[in-house]
Amino acid sequence: MKTFALTVLGLLLMLTAIPLHPISAASRSIVDATATYTYERMTKDIGTLAATYPDIITYRSIGKTKYGRDIWAVGLGKGTATIFINGSHHAREWLTTTLNMTMIEQYAAAYTANRTYEGYPARTTLDKTTIWFVPMVNPDGVTLQQFGLSAFPASVHTALIRMNGGSTNFKRWKANPQGIDPNRQYDSYWATLEANIAYPFWRNHKGTAPVQTPENQALVRFTREIDPEIAVSYHSAGRIIYWSFHTLPANLPRDKRLANTFSNLTGYRLMPQRSDSSGGGYTDWFITTFNRPAFTPEIGIKPGETNLPVSAFPEEWRRNKKIGLWLAQEGYSLWNKRHPNPVQNISVQIDGQPPAQQTKAFMQKGVNYVAYKPLLEQYGFTAFWDQSTRTVTATSSASGTVIFTLNQAYAQVNGKTITLSGKPLLIDGMIYVPARLISQATGAALVVDSRTGQIQFTSPEPVAPVVPPTESQQPPEATTAPVDPATVEGAEPSTVENATYGQ
Repeated sequence: MKTFALTVLGLLLMLTAIPLHPISAASRSIVDATATYTYERMTKDIGTLAATYPDIITYRSIGKTKYGRDIWAVGLGKGTATIFINGSHHAREWLTTTLNMTMIEQYAAAYTANRTYEGYPARTTLDKTTIWFVPMVNPDGVTLQQFGLSAFPASVHTALIRMNGGSTNFKRWKANPQGIDPNRQYDSYWATLEANIAYPFWRNHKGTAPVQTPENQALVRFTREIDPEIAVSYHSAGRIIYWSFHTLPANLPRDKRLANTFSNLTGYRLMPQRSDSSGGGYTDWFITTFNRPAFTPEIGIKPGETNLPVSAFPEEWRRNKKIGLWLAQEGYSLWNKRHPNPVQNISVQIDGQPPAQQTKAFMQKGVNYVAYKPLLEQYGFTAFWDQSTRTVTATSSASGTVIFTLNQAYAQVNGKTITLSGKPLLIDGMIYVPARLISQATGAALVVDSRTGQIQFTSPEPVAPVVPPTESQQPPEATTAPVDPATVEGAEPSTVENATYGQ
């Protein structure tokens, strides 16, 4: 009997050790911060993160290097307000890519679990603001620094050795494989840049013209596309922060306040404000072009002319793990000052009657916007929302199909691409489109009363209110008032629209 009891007890202990539910992918770390972080590892991890957190992560290629490597951008969040974080402008500084990728994973996990992260409410913050990352600006250079000549065609080995001062050891390499330093390429005081090496070299050659490399061209296009409120370009090393470059006097109090907080959170030392600094860097260009705050933190203690060891990561992550969410909150505050909520009580009518569902409308820069969903549903459309591309596809057996994407200036109506008078916007969880798009999709005539602003749709045949169908997936909830002020009548397709989307 004693033996039987012991056997039963053992079985019970074994059963209690078995988890009742399978371990989710989100409970295991995807980004391995203990490994040398390569381009291939990053590319694989981006795809895995997007598959694990599809409601919050999107990704796309914003360009290709000379050797065909994608320059990946990763979006984290649902808000129209944006900030931008990047890493690995310099080849040997790839630990900043590890930092970028760890931020993405940790913040996405906190968002999905609806929990705070280091005191910051991840879901509330990322519903208001999208953090864009380009974790590895210079993937060709990183690959050369990590793998040497073996990763490149034999036909360029002699040139690479020459640019490396005759050495076959590329651990000190900073430039791209064309011997141009990507962080001395931006068009901000480029012509007067100091300490330039006049020929292609492993460091400090600014090139023959600003923004001539594919890496820099991609970053400039993408920055203009996402229009961030704040930019951060991570580098190594020194535990210092550059924060001012020919900053306008009116902006100094704002930028100094943010710089002081950045310094307090990380323990990094602020570099003195200077007006005679050399230019050509990403944040130099961002500050002087957009007149918005930008920071260049240098992580770690310099180990000599080489990369930081992976053993340095835990301490640098401890110092920087709050930065992304803190800046997302600050970015939203700055954005909200520039984009007050425009929604007004403009009347909307269909065939002389209010729509079956309440339909909000407003005018912005001459464009009449309406909430799309109540109107299209009354005309018999069923709407589908794709979070990964932020695209609405609405179909009707009578009228066909209309497809449009948030913040994009083009739509498709029954397979025909049309230019919109304004970009679709997300405000307080509701998507607004130009009223003319509703007219084009349904065939209803559109008239706007010039005196009252009332928006009137007249159907080809009067329609009766119908019970709205259920969307397959609702658009993201938002507690904010994000608005893109740009109207782009006749604009060219955007960088993001031409980009390659992740599956």
